[in-house]
Amino acid sequence: MLKGELYEIINLTGEEAEVRLLPTSVVYAAHFPGYPITPGVVIVKIAVELMSEICEHAVDVISARNIKFVSPVIPSDDTRLVYQFGDSGAVSVLLGGSVCATMSLKLQ
Repeated sequence: MLKGELYEIINLTGEEAEVRLLPTSVVYAAHFPGYPITPGVVIVKIAVELMSEICEHAVDVISARNIKFVSPVIPSDDTRLVYQFGDSGAVSVLLGGSVCATMSLKLQ
């Protein structure tokens, strides 16, 4: 679980979650030293963890489709991502009000 190690939840509802990235995470030391970027797999993993929080039980990914990373997510002391959960597993991730990633997740 990345919660507490890489991010903290600021706000969580059934349709949206706001998280703050923790730039001191060991993930950023390795990806990449001197110029940290949030790995795409981490952005997807956070979405799955947030859905588990919303459902109040662990969920598994059956499939992930149409994953698009539009802009890099560079961590700072106040980097906040907003995850918006739509119909049929659609997820949009916003950084500063702009979409930085989209995906369609089928969960169980």
